Amino acid sequence: MKRNMTADSVPLKSKFTSDSTKFFWHQDVMEALKNGKGRPIVSHIMPTDICDRTCGFCSVQRRDKDVLTMHQIRTYLDQLVPLGLKAIIISGGGNPALYKDRESGAGFNELVDEIHGRGLQIGVISNGLKLKTYPCGRKSWLTVKPETLDKLTWLRISMAGLDHDDRKVDVPDIDPSKTTLGFSYVYHDLYIEPADPYHGKVSTLEDLITPLKDGDGRVLYGKDRLPWLTETLRHYVETYNPAFCRVLPNCLEPKKIPERCIELQALADAINPNVVFVQYKPPQAPKNCWLGWIHPVLTPSGAVLPCDSCCLNPSAKHKFANPWVIAQWDTIGKMYERKIHSLVDSKKMCPGCVFTTSNELLEEVVINGIETPLPDHEPMHSAFI
Repeated sequence: MKRNMTADSVPLKSKFTSDSTKFFWHQDVMEALKNGKGRPIVSHIMPTDICDRTCGFCSVQRRDKDVLTMHQIRTYLDQLVPLGLKAIIISGGGNPALYKDRESGAGFNELVDEIHGRGLQIGVISNGLKLKTYPCGRKSWLTVKPETLDKLTWLRISMAGLDHDDRKVDVPDIDPSKTTLGFSYVYHDLYIEPADPYHGKVSTLEDLITPLKDGDGRVLYGKDRLPWLTETLRHYVETYNPAFCRVLPNCLEPKKIPERCIELQALADAINPNVVFVQYKPPQAPKNCWLGWIHPVLTPSGAVLPCDSCCLNPSAKHKFANPWVIAQWDTIGKMYERKIHSLVDSKKMCPGCVFTTSNELLEEVVINGIETPLPDHEPMHSAFI
Protein backbone atom coordinates (compact mmCIF):
# COMPACT_ATOMS: atom_id res chain seq x y z
CA MET A 1 0.00 0.00 0.00
CA LYS A 2 3.04 2.27 -0.05
CA ARG A 3 2.69 5.28 -2.32
CA ASN A 4 5.87 6.25 -4.15
CA MET A 5 4.53 9.35 -5.89
CA THR A 6 6.69 12.46 -5.83
CA ALA A 7 5.18 15.68 -4.56
CA ASP A 8 4.78 16.95 -8.15
CA SER A 9 2.91 13.83 -9.28
CA VAL A 10 0.24 13.90 -6.56
CA PRO A 11 -3.18 14.60 -8.15
CA LEU A 12 -4.71 18.00 -7.47
CA LYS A 13 -7.68 16.46 -5.69
CA SER A 14 -5.35 14.70 -3.26
CA LYS A 15 -3.48 17.91 -2.53
CA PHE A 16 -6.52 20.07 -1.93
CA THR A 17 -9.43 17.85 -0.83
CA SER A 18 -10.16 15.26 1.84
CA ASP A 19 -9.70 11.93 0.05
CA SER A 20 -7.90 9.84 2.74
CA THR A 21 -4.46 9.98 1.06
CA LYS A 22 -3.03 11.98 3.99
CA PHE A 23 -4.08 9.65 6.80
CA PHE A 24 -0.81 7.76 7.02
CA TRP A 25 1.25 10.91 7.55
CA HIS A 26 -0.22 10.96 11.06
CA GLN A 27 1.43 7.83 12.42
CA ASP A 28 0.61 8.60 16.06
CA VAL A 29 -3.09 8.83 15.23
CA MET A 30 -3.06 5.62 13.18
CA GLU A 31 -1.40 3.75 16.06
CA ALA A 32 -3.94 5.16 18.49
CA LEU A 33 -6.78 3.92 16.28
CA LYS A 34 -5.27 0.43 16.22
CA ASN A 35 -5.19 0.55 20.00
CA GLY A 36 -8.83 1.55 20.26
CA LYS A 37 -8.31 5.28 20.90
CA GLY A 38 -9.51 8.18 18.80
CA ARG A 39 -7.40 11.30 18.26
CA PRO A 40 -8.43 14.47 16.38
CA ILE A 41 -6.30 15.76 13.52
CA VAL A 42 -8.57 18.46 12.13
CA SER A 43 -12.03 19.76 12.97
CA HIS A 44 -14.64 21.75 11.13
CA ILE A 45 -16.03 24.71 13.03
CA MET A 46 -19.22 26.12 11.52
CA PRO A 47 -19.64 29.37 13.46
CA THR A 48 -22.98 30.44 11.98
CA ASP A 49 -25.75 29.18 9.73
CA ILE A 50 -26.59 32.73 8.63
CA CYS A 51 -25.89 33.23 4.94
CA ASP A 52 -26.22 35.98 2.36
CA ARG A 53 -26.80 33.53 -0.50
CA THR A 54 -29.77 31.33 -1.39
CA CYS A 55 -28.21 28.42 -3.28
CA GLY A 56 -30.63 25.81 -4.59
CA PHE A 57 -28.05 23.02 -4.28
CA CYS A 58 -27.17 23.88 -0.67
CA SER A 59 -27.27 20.87 1.62
CA VAL A 60 -28.23 23.13 4.56
CA GLN A 61 -31.44 24.80 3.48
CA ARG A 62 -33.24 24.71 6.81
CA ARG A 63 -31.60 27.51 8.83
CA ASP A 64 -32.32 28.41 12.44
CA LYS A 65 -30.04 31.49 12.64
CA ASP A 66 -27.75 29.68 15.06
CA VAL A 67 -24.46 31.34 16.02
CA LEU A 68 -21.72 29.86 18.19
CA THR A 69 -20.30 32.02 20.97
CA MET A 70 -16.56 32.51 21.38
CA HIS A 71 -16.93 30.85 24.77
CA GLN A 72 -18.29 27.72 23.12
CA ILE A 73 -15.51 27.71 20.54
CA ARG A 74 -12.79 28.23 23.15
CA THR A 75 -14.20 25.46 25.33
CA TYR A 76 -14.33 23.14 22.33
CA LEU A 77 -10.71 23.89 21.41
CA ASP A 78 -9.59 23.56 25.04
CA GLN A 79 -10.70 19.92 24.92
CA LEU A 80 -9.25 18.98 21.51
CA VAL A 81 -5.90 20.81 21.39
CA PRO A 82 -4.36 18.70 24.22
CA LEU A 83 -5.39 15.59 22.26
CA GLY A 84 -3.25 16.62 19.30
CA LEU A 85 -5.56 18.75 17.15
CA LYS A 86 -3.53 20.33 14.34
CA ALA A 87 -5.94 22.31 12.19
CA ILE A 88 -9.37 23.91 11.90
CA ILE A 89 -11.60 24.36 8.86
CA ILE A 90 -13.95 27.32 9.28
CA SER A 91 -16.97 26.81 7.05
CA GLY A 92 -20.79 26.74 6.79
CA GLY A 93 -23.46 26.18 7.93
CA GLY A 94 -23.83 29.60 6.50
CA ASN A 95 -21.23 32.13 5.42
CA PRO A 96 -18.51 32.23 8.12
CA ALA A 97 -17.43 35.71 7.00
CA LEU A 98 -20.72 36.90 8.52
CA TYR A 99 -19.91 35.48 11.95
CA LYS A 100 -20.79 37.74 14.88
CA ASP A 101 -20.86 36.48 18.47
CA ARG A 102 -24.04 37.87 20.00
CA GLU A 103 -22.53 37.82 23.48
CA SER A 104 -19.11 39.41 22.99
CA GLY A 105 -19.46 41.08 19.61
CA ALA A 106 -16.41 39.19 18.31
CA GLY A 107 -16.43 38.59 14.59
CA PHE A 108 -14.56 36.64 11.94
CA ASN A 109 -11.26 38.42 12.58
CA GLU A 110 -11.33 37.58 16.29
CA LEU A 111 -12.30 33.98 15.51
CA VAL A 112 -9.28 33.54 13.26
CA ASP A 113 -7.04 35.24 15.85
CA GLU A 114 -8.26 32.82 18.53
CA ILE A 115 -7.50 29.75 16.44
CA HIS A 116 -4.25 31.08 15.00
CA GLY A 117 -3.06 32.05 18.48
CA ARG A 118 -3.21 28.39 19.50
CA GLY A 119 -0.76 27.44 16.77
CA LEU A 120 -3.40 25.70 14.65
CA GLN A 121 -3.47 25.78 10.87
CA ILE A 122 -6.63 27.32 9.40
CA GLY A 123 -8.59 26.64 6.24
CA VAL A 124 -11.65 28.69 5.31
CA ILE A 125 -14.56 27.89 3.00
CA SER A 126 -16.73 30.91 2.20
CA ASN A 127 -18.86 32.56 -0.48
CA GLY A 128 -17.17 35.79 0.55
CA LEU A 129 -18.68 39.25 0.75
CA LYS A 130 -18.47 42.49 -1.20
CA LEU A 131 -14.99 43.98 -1.35
CA LYS A 132 -13.53 47.16 0.01
CA THR A 133 -10.04 48.63 -0.19
CA TYR A 134 -8.32 48.85 3.20
CA PRO A 135 -5.81 51.59 4.20
CA CYS A 136 -2.92 49.28 3.33
CA GLY A 137 -4.12 49.28 -0.28
CA ARG A 138 -5.28 45.66 -0.33
CA LYS A 139 -8.81 44.61 -1.20
CA SER A 140 -10.58 42.31 1.21
CA TRP A 141 -14.13 41.46 2.11
CA LEU A 142 -16.22 43.80 4.21
CA THR A 143 -15.35 43.23 7.89
CA VAL A 144 -12.45 40.84 7.03
CA LYS A 145 -9.06 42.48 7.50
CA PRO A 146 -6.30 41.70 4.99
CA GLU A 147 -4.04 40.59 7.85
CA THR A 148 -6.70 38.05 8.83
CA LEU A 149 -6.45 36.47 5.38
CA ASP A 150 -2.67 36.21 5.85
CA LYS A 151 -3.21 33.91 8.86
CA LEU A 152 -5.03 31.31 6.77
CA THR A 153 -3.28 28.22 5.42
CA TRP A 154 -5.80 28.14 2.60
CA LEU A 155 -8.95 29.87 1.43
CA ARG A 156 -11.47 28.12 -0.80
CA ILE A 157 -14.01 30.48 -2.33
CA SER A 158 -17.33 28.96 -3.32
CA MET A 159 -18.32 30.32 -6.74
CA ALA A 160 -22.03 30.31 -5.89
CA GLY A 161 -22.37 33.94 -6.92
CA LEU A 162 -22.31 32.78 -10.54
CA ASP A 163 -25.78 31.30 -9.99
CA HIS A 164 -27.28 34.49 -8.58
CA ASP A 165 -28.45 37.69 -10.20
CA ASP A 166 -25.06 39.41 -9.87
CA ARG A 167 -23.32 36.52 -11.69
CA LYS A 168 -19.97 37.29 -10.12
CA VAL A 169 -17.66 36.34 -7.27
CA ASP A 170 -15.71 38.88 -5.19
CA VAL A 171 -12.11 37.71 -4.76
CA PRO A 172 -9.89 39.49 -2.21
CA ASP A 173 -6.18 40.17 -2.62
CA ILE A 174 -4.41 37.03 -1.40
CA ASP A 175 -0.69 36.82 -0.63
CA PRO A 176 0.23 33.44 -2.20
CA SER A 177 3.36 33.20 -0.06
CA LYS A 178 1.10 32.93 3.01
CA THR A 179 -2.26 31.58 1.85
CA THR A 180 -3.26 29.08 -0.84
CA LEU A 181 -6.20 30.33 -2.89
CA GLY A 182 -8.69 27.92 -4.42
CA PHE A 183 -12.11 28.04 -6.05
CA SER A 184 -14.99 25.57 -5.93
CA TYR A 185 -18.09 25.39 -8.14
CA VAL A 186 -21.07 23.06 -7.76
CA TYR A 187 -22.61 22.19 -11.13
CA HIS A 188 -26.36 21.73 -10.96
CA ASP A 189 -29.77 22.36 -12.44
CA LEU A 190 -31.53 25.29 -10.80
CA TYR A 191 -35.10 24.66 -9.65
CA ILE A 192 -37.11 27.78 -8.88
CA GLU A 193 -39.79 27.22 -6.24
CA PRO A 194 -41.59 30.38 -5.01
CA ALA A 195 -43.45 28.32 -2.40
CA ASP A 196 -40.22 27.29 -0.68
CA PRO A 197 -40.04 29.29 2.59
CA TYR A 198 -36.24 29.23 2.81
CA HIS A 199 -34.60 29.88 -0.54
CA GLY A 200 -37.24 30.17 -3.23
CA LYS A 201 -35.20 27.41 -4.82
CA VAL A 202 -34.93 23.70 -4.16
CA SER A 203 -32.25 21.08 -4.74
CA THR A 204 -34.02 18.44 -6.81
CA LEU A 205 -37.10 17.97 -8.97
CA GLU A 206 -38.60 15.88 -6.17
CA ASP A 207 -38.38 18.90 -3.83
CA LEU A 208 -40.66 21.04 -6.01
CA ILE A 209 -43.91 22.01 -4.33
CA THR A 210 -45.69 23.75 -7.19
CA PRO A 211 -46.30 21.56 -10.28
CA LEU A 212 -44.20 22.46 -13.32
CA LYS A 213 -45.89 23.80 -16.41
CA ASP A 214 -44.42 23.78 -19.91
CA GLY A 215 -42.51 26.96 -20.59
CA ASP A 216 -42.79 28.41 -17.07
CA GLY A 217 -38.98 28.82 -16.94
CA ARG A 218 -38.66 27.40 -13.44
CA VAL A 219 -35.92 24.92 -14.34
CA LEU A 220 -32.57 26.27 -15.54
CA TYR A 221 -30.50 23.35 -16.79
CA GLY A 222 -26.80 23.31 -16.03
CA LYS A 223 -26.05 21.78 -19.42
CA ASP A 224 -27.53 24.82 -21.16
CA ARG A 225 -25.22 27.06 -19.11
CA LEU A 226 -22.04 25.05 -19.74
CA PRO A 227 -20.59 27.30 -22.46
CA TRP A 228 -21.06 30.38 -20.30
CA LEU A 229 -19.76 28.61 -17.20
CA THR A 230 -16.68 27.42 -19.06
CA GLU A 231 -15.74 30.91 -20.20
CA THR A 232 -16.61 32.51 -16.86
CA LEU A 233 -14.56 30.04 -14.81
CA ARG A 234 -11.73 30.45 -17.33
CA HIS A 235 -11.83 34.19 -16.62
CA TYR A 236 -11.54 33.67 -12.85
CA VAL A 237 -8.75 31.11 -13.20
CA GLU A 238 -6.71 33.30 -15.55
CA THR A 239 -7.38 36.52 -13.62
CA TYR A 240 -6.73 35.33 -10.06
CA ASN A 241 -4.32 32.42 -10.64
CA PRO A 242 -5.70 30.08 -7.94
CA ALA A 243 -3.75 26.99 -6.97
CA PHE A 244 -6.82 24.96 -7.91
CA CYS A 245 -10.41 25.18 -9.05
CA ARG A 246 -12.57 22.26 -7.97
CA VAL A 247 -15.75 21.52 -9.91
CA LEU A 248 -18.24 18.91 -8.75
CA PRO A 249 -21.87 17.93 -9.37
CA ASN A 250 -24.75 18.41 -6.97
CA CYS A 251 -24.44 15.54 -4.45
CA LEU A 252 -28.19 15.65 -3.80
CA GLU A 253 -28.92 14.23 -7.26
CA PRO A 254 -26.75 11.09 -7.20
CA LYS A 255 -28.22 9.52 -10.36
CA LYS A 256 -26.99 12.49 -12.39
CA ILE A 257 -23.45 12.49 -10.97
CA PRO A 258 -21.75 10.23 -13.58
CA GLU A 259 -23.03 12.18 -16.59
CA ARG A 260 -22.31 15.52 -14.96
CA CYS A 261 -18.75 14.47 -14.13
CA ILE A 262 -18.17 13.75 -17.83
CA GLU A 263 -19.46 17.20 -18.70
CA LEU A 264 -17.31 18.78 -16.00
CA GLN A 265 -14.19 16.95 -17.16
CA ALA A 266 -14.68 18.48 -20.61
CA LEU A 267 -14.97 21.88 -18.91
CA ALA A 268 -11.77 21.28 -16.90
CA ASP A 269 -9.87 20.14 -19.98
CA ALA A 270 -11.02 23.21 -21.90
CA ILE A 271 -9.88 25.63 -19.20
CA ASN A 272 -6.69 24.15 -17.73
CA PRO A 273 -6.53 20.58 -16.37
CA ASN A 274 -3.43 21.54 -14.40
CA VAL A 275 -5.61 23.83 -12.28
CA VAL A 276 -9.21 22.68 -12.72
CA PHE A 277 -10.18 19.21 -11.48
CA VAL A 278 -13.39 17.25 -11.09
CA GLN A 279 -14.25 15.75 -7.73
CA TYR A 280 -16.34 12.59 -8.02
CA LYS A 281 -18.24 12.07 -4.77
CA PRO A 282 -21.02 9.53 -5.26
CA PRO A 283 -22.92 9.01 -1.99
CA GLN A 284 -22.92 5.54 -0.46
CA ALA A 285 -23.47 4.23 3.05
CA PRO A 286 -20.23 2.97 4.69
CA LYS A 287 -20.20 -0.16 6.80
CA ASN A 288 -19.17 1.84 9.88
CA CYS A 289 -18.51 5.47 10.76
CA TRP A 290 -14.95 6.25 11.95
CA LEU A 291 -14.10 9.59 10.36
CA GLY A 292 -15.46 11.73 13.19
CA TRP A 293 -12.76 10.43 15.55
CA ILE A 294 -10.09 12.22 13.52
CA HIS A 295 -12.27 14.93 11.94
CA PRO A 296 -15.22 15.99 14.14
CA VAL A 297 -17.57 18.76 13.02
CA LEU A 298 -18.84 21.49 15.36
CA THR A 299 -22.12 22.86 13.95
CA PRO A 300 -23.69 26.30 14.58
CA SER A 301 -26.07 24.86 17.19
CA GLY A 302 -23.16 23.62 19.32
CA ALA A 303 -23.75 19.97 18.41
CA VAL A 304 -20.86 17.86 17.14
CA LEU A 305 -21.39 15.54 14.16
CA PRO A 306 -19.13 12.84 12.67
CA CYS A 307 -18.80 14.62 9.31
CA ASP A 308 -20.26 17.47 7.31
CA SER A 309 -22.16 15.21 4.89
CA CYS A 310 -24.80 14.11 7.43
CA CYS A 311 -27.17 16.75 6.06
CA LEU A 312 -27.02 15.02 2.65
CA ASN A 313 -29.06 12.12 4.00
CA PRO A 314 -32.72 12.40 2.93
CA SER A 315 -34.03 11.90 6.46
CA ALA A 316 -31.95 14.87 7.69
CA LYS A 317 -34.19 17.18 5.64
CA HIS A 318 -31.37 19.58 4.77
CA LYS A 319 -30.25 20.12 8.38
CA PHE A 320 -27.51 18.98 10.74
CA ALA A 321 -30.09 16.88 12.52
CA ASN A 322 -30.19 15.30 15.98
CA PRO A 323 -29.87 11.60 15.03
CA TRP A 324 -26.26 12.23 13.93
CA VAL A 325 -25.15 14.17 17.03
CA ILE A 326 -22.16 12.46 18.71
CA ALA A 327 -21.33 15.12 21.34
CA GLN A 328 -21.82 18.74 22.31
CA TRP A 329 -19.36 21.64 22.28
CA ASP A 330 -18.65 21.12 25.98
CA THR A 331 -18.63 17.30 26.04
CA ILE A 332 -16.46 16.41 23.02
CA GLY A 333 -13.51 15.60 25.29
CA LYS A 334 -15.48 12.87 27.05
CA MET A 335 -16.03 11.11 23.73
CA TYR A 336 -12.29 10.58 23.41
CA GLU A 337 -12.15 8.91 26.82
CA ARG A 338 -14.16 5.99 25.44
CA LYS A 339 -12.96 3.10 23.35
CA ILE A 340 -13.31 3.76 19.64
CA HIS A 341 -16.58 2.58 18.10
CA SER A 342 -18.71 3.32 15.06
CA LEU A 343 -20.11 6.75 15.80
CA VAL A 344 -23.48 6.15 14.15
CA ASP A 345 -25.32 3.25 12.56
CA SER A 346 -24.10 4.34 9.14
CA LYS A 347 -25.63 1.43 7.21
CA LYS A 348 -29.11 2.59 8.20
CA MET A 349 -28.57 6.30 8.65
CA CYS A 350 -26.08 7.43 6.01
CA PRO A 351 -27.00 6.64 2.39
CA GLY A 352 -25.87 10.17 1.55
CA CYS A 353 -22.32 9.77 2.91
CA VAL A 354 -19.60 11.07 0.57
CA PHE A 355 -16.76 9.87 2.82
CA THR A 356 -17.26 6.14 2.31
CA THR A 357 -13.74 5.62 0.90
CA SER A 358 -12.21 7.32 3.96
CA ASN A 359 -14.33 5.24 6.32
CA GLU A 360 -13.39 2.03 4.50
CA LEU A 361 -9.68 2.79 4.88
CA LEU A 362 -10.13 3.63 8.55
CA GLU A 363 -12.06 0.38 8.94
CA GLU A 364 -8.97 -1.49 7.74
CA VAL A 365 -6.86 0.35 10.31
CA VAL A 366 -9.26 0.00 13.27
CA ILE A 367 -10.58 -3.52 12.66
CA ASN A 368 -7.80 -5.25 10.72
CA GLY A 369 -4.75 -3.33 11.94
CA ILE A 370 -3.25 -2.95 8.46
CA GLU A 371 0.22 -1.51 8.01
CA THR A 372 0.22 2.26 7.66
CA PRO A 373 3.55 3.12 6.02
CA LEU A 374 4.79 6.69 6.31
CA PRO A 375 4.59 8.49 2.94
CA ASP A 376 7.87 9.38 1.23
CA HIS A 377 7.20 13.09 1.71
CA GLU A 378 4.85 15.26 3.72
CA PRO A 379 1.64 15.80 1.75
CA MET A 380 0.57 19.35 0.98
CA HIS A 381 -1.75 20.66 3.71
CA SER A 382 -1.09 17.43 5.57
CA ALA A 383 -3.29 18.27 8.56
CA PHE A 384 -6.37 18.74 6.37
CA ILE A 385 -7.27 15.09 5.97
